[in-house]
Amino acid sequence: MLLLVGLASYFDSLAGGQVMSETAFRERMAQTEEAGEEAVWTVGSEPDAVIDQKDMAAPSCADDFGFDSNGVTRDQPTVTWAPDFADRSAYTTAVDVLRKSWSAEGLSVESIPAPAKGEPGGGLPGIRVTNEDGIELSLRPDWYSGKAILTADGGCVRHEGYSVDWE
Repeated sequence: MLLLVGLASYFDSLAGGQVMSETAFRERMAQTEEAGEEAVWTVGSEPDAVIDQKDMAAPSCADDFGFDSNGVTRDQPTVTWAPDFADRSAYTTAVDVLRKSWSAEGLSVESIPAPAKGEPGGGLPGIRVTNEDGIELSLRPDWYSGKAILTADGGCVRHEGYSVDWE
């Protein structure tokens, strides 16, 4: 019996996890945005003033093997803010402030190595954490532009209904 339960769990995770109701998914979207807004406030910016984009699509969040039945969709709620730091020192201070804040919450903070000199954002380290709701938060230089971005990623979620837009 234990073997059957283990196999069922394995195939469920392979399929992408449990299917949320549309209501639960919308709550996940709100949780994701709220977690990011809290981090943006922590670094001294007003979230509505520095919001960069809200996105639902991610290449890694796809039903490549056809596990999802009709009426089940995969989305990855992600919100990005672009706080404007006066200089490199202000950015590194923001990284330190977030590190202290997240550590005080008992979260395990992971350092993101700085891009090499000459690359966008070269020399600016980043940090990442996954909060108690499983939302990944990060502050780091953008890979293409090098500007500082703070991202809240709600993860790939299977839910009832069709792709949803942010409200």
